[in-house]
Amino acid sequence: MALLNWATPLLGTGEPARVLRRLQVAVADLHNLAGWASFDLGLLESAHLHFGRAMDLARAAGNCALEANILYRMGRVHLHHELAEDALASFRRGLPVAQASGSTLAMAILHANEAWALAKMGAEKHALRQFACAEEEFHRSSREDPPPWARFFDLADLVSIGGMVHTELARTCDVRYARSAIPLLTRAIASCGADAARSQSFRLAALSMNHLVRNEAEQARDVGVRAIEVSGPIRSVRTRDRMRPLKKEAERLRGNEAADELCARLGEFMAAPRGAA
Repeated sequence: MALLNWATPLLGTGEPARVLRRLQVAVADLHNLAGWASFDLGLLESAHLHFGRAMDLARAAGNCALEANILYRMGRVHLHHELAEDALASFRRGLPVAQASGSTLAMAILHANEAWALAKMGAEKHALRQFACAEEEFHRSSREDPPPWARFFDLADLVSIGGMVHTELARTCDVRYARSAIPLLTRAIASCGADAARSQSFRLAALSMNHLVRNEAEQARDVGVRAIEVSGPIRSVRTRDRMRPLKKEAERLRGNEAADELCARLGEFMAAPRGAA
């Protein structure tokens, strides 16, 4: 925010067009980062405001790669808040922009997340089709030099989103998808490094959810406790938010000792101050 307060006035200093475009990209990138940080802190209105400003500047500068990143992040905000249709719209708006940027990896990221949104909506065939597109694009992207924003997306991320797609399909379409979600998420968790605690907490919560869907309360408790332990030091409100549907699913098995224990632990975790282990 301090950098934005300093940098934004530079846009009105009458610089030559070439310099202005570089400034627009730089300030758009700052707004994009401020939007993502706001999302992490639970400041939804601030997040949307920054993403909107970032988009205006990226378009003015003609930077398709940055536009695709902003639309991806806007979609993830909607997805997190269970606004699957809005998320789907953002991801679909991002696809032609990503294509225009020339990045197959960016298209793979958007197709994978599109599949996740479709799975939340219960659109089984469409979700599986779009995820298959993402897998094909991901493997083709190994021959390209992707834009900086897309380089985070590796095989573990692809497998993880596959696990999320199957998790949502288990909840919205058919419980049998939990059976395929479990090995996908387990594989993604095993591939996750120590520097990805937030992603690890999301994956563990989803894995625990699948065990609950299959009425495997003891496995769900063990994995859910691991998710809580990983999430404890993380200050992002998103870790708390991801635990709410897990707690609701655990409540479905009320009376089962393991499910009740998990439910109690989740309640304590969500009530604790952020960053408290």
